[in-house]
Amino acid sequence: MKNHDDYTVERLMDNLNMGVIFLDENGIIRMCNHRAEEFTGISISARESHPAGKIEDGDIVIIADSRLGGDDGNLRAADLETLNIKDQGIREGDVLIAIGVYNNEKILPKYKVMREHQLSTPMRVETVYYGFRISVSVDTINHETVIAVNDRKYRMTYFSAVGNAVVIDGTTGEIKFFQAKGYSVRNEDIGGLLRGASYMEKEAGRSRVDVTGKSYFDVFDNSAVASELFHAMEGKSEGFLERIYELNKRPFICSVVPWKETDGKAGRGAYLILEPAENLERLLSDRNEIISQLEGKATEGEEERIADFPEEAFSNFAGVSSQIREVKYMAYKASRNRFNVIITGESGTGKSILARDIHNVGNPDAPFVEVNCNAIAPSLFESELFGYVGGAFTGARAEGKTGFFEAADKGTIFLDEIGDIPLDIQVKLLHVLQDKIIYRVGSSKPVKIDVRVIAATNRNLEEEVAAGRFRQDLFYRINVFPIEIPPIKDRKSDLYILINRLLKRSCDAYGMEMKQFSGGALRKLLSYDWPGNVRELENVIERAVTICDSNIIYSEHLRIGRQKEPVTMKEHLALEEERILEMTLLKYHGDKQAAMKELDMSKSVFYDKLKKYNIKY
Repeated sequence: MKNHDDYTVERLMDNLNMGVIFLDENGIIRMCNHRAEEFTGISISARESHPAGKIEDGDIVIIADSRLGGDDGNLRAADLETLNIKDQGIREGDVLIAIGVYNNEKILPKYKVMREHQLSTPMRVETVYYGFRISVSVDTINHETVIAVNDRKYRMTYFSAVGNAVVIDGTTGEIKFFQAKGYSVRNEDIGGLLRGASYMEKEAGRSRVDVTGKSYFDVFDNSAVASELFHAMEGKSEGFLERIYELNKRPFICSVVPWKETDGKAGRGAYLILEPAENLERLLSDRNEIISQLEGKATEGEEERIADFPEEAFSNFAGVSSQIREVKYMAYKASRNRFNVIITGESGTGKSILARDIHNVGNPDAPFVEVNCNAIAPSLFESELFGYVGGAFTGARAEGKTGFFEAADKGTIFLDEIGDIPLDIQVKLLHVLQDKIIYRVGSSKPVKIDVRVIAATNRNLEEEVAAGRFRQDLFYRINVFPIEIPPIKDRKSDLYILINRLLKRSCDAYGMEMKQFSGGALRKLLSYDWPGNVRELENVIERAVTICDSNIIYSEHLRIGRQKEPVTMKEHLALEEERILEMTLLKYHGDKQAAMKELDMSKSVFYDKLKKYNIKY
């Protein structure tokens, strides 16, 4: 029986704006406040009701599954045979819409299956099925599924995956079951239901499952946060504050606080504190899956669902958003062929990384030559691209020089910022692409080459063609297979992977223990649009790593969004001077005397610079 103090604590917890779950030393849930119930789906609000029951023979089952086997009770092909769907081509990771009669082999189903990377628009099925007007859609961009039966809609949004389902009673024609948030807690995933499991009653208004006294694993999945929670409960860790984890495949900012009896008793336990996920949802433009605790890779199975190409393909190009899955898929298709590719996108989006990945996946043993076209003086373009013979011009090497195209023979040449090539060189480049022949400067002897061209630009080449700055015929020649990389602001869910990867890279580069971001720092990183894209993000994280002495990076360590980007030479030099000072201090672990000596600066000048750039060590 609960005493007065127990009720006081519970009332206090229920008035908090965050979810609180308390486990005892045996892993039993002893308290779960109202907010935790709402966030996790233990308590749901429904407009309609249905009694408890199970799917019976003759019932019509409607499924909208965003990723087969992802969050649907591991729905299997054998389960779909209960709806008379015997398609051997259906695979784990597919998007599935299915309408069929349960355990009736004579009635044909209606279904559609697609690979998720192909879905730039929602997948839909609209039909009249045995007198019922049924409309089903799966929107993998906005992460929403909708099942409508005679205009009654049952909508479910999701972060990672969802198996939405509605069941029509085969005898009465009434809706006997509809899916709702938190179905994992109620053991009502569609895979289990098709295998004969029962579902619980839903009441119009608010329904809840009483989880007090249940084992943690009877309610929640065995995710990464569970390990942290039980370590704290057993006294093996001190817990943590504000880290991102998934709980039953939904994202939360989690804190774990261990608890121990203070009156001499041997009791132990731990609190799991869940902050509302809505703030994260607003920050993520496509609400894609949030990666648990910045683990540095997609959640298990995430990369495998990029169907039709190997798991390890394009691992250097970080991201699991729907836009990036589409980019990776197109890049893989490009790697299987030898036609020319042009990669477009804003500066700093990773065009050169994707180009190298396309080459490595398709032709890894051949040469890859990267050419930064905006770094070559106009007068040197021809000799740099095509090479020259000895004595071709004043200052030429006596032995001549091999050009970039020859160096890339049998492999790939990557022409970065191709829009900066002068018009006279564009003519010669066009002939090279057409004839596969180059002429070294100073020679009339043709040299045959076999080179695959990947070009990249942050310019709109169609506008450049219209303005007369880029040849139309060359544009058509290189625009055989275009791939556009979206900016970070259009795929903010990828920030979790990018942040973690860049953080680990920076820590490894400077020989540091792995650091972590506080919840406040993460919010600051997520709420910024990153006009400089990955390059800007990398600079911010590298600076934060260098000035943070502890293992936790707080928002105060982040310098995001300069008021004025460097334009003049003086501004560029000042930015570089600031970077050199910070890197030198990092090298000597904050030893100012050693830094002054290496930089050959007087004490007064050195400290003036630290003050000027607000560098604190």
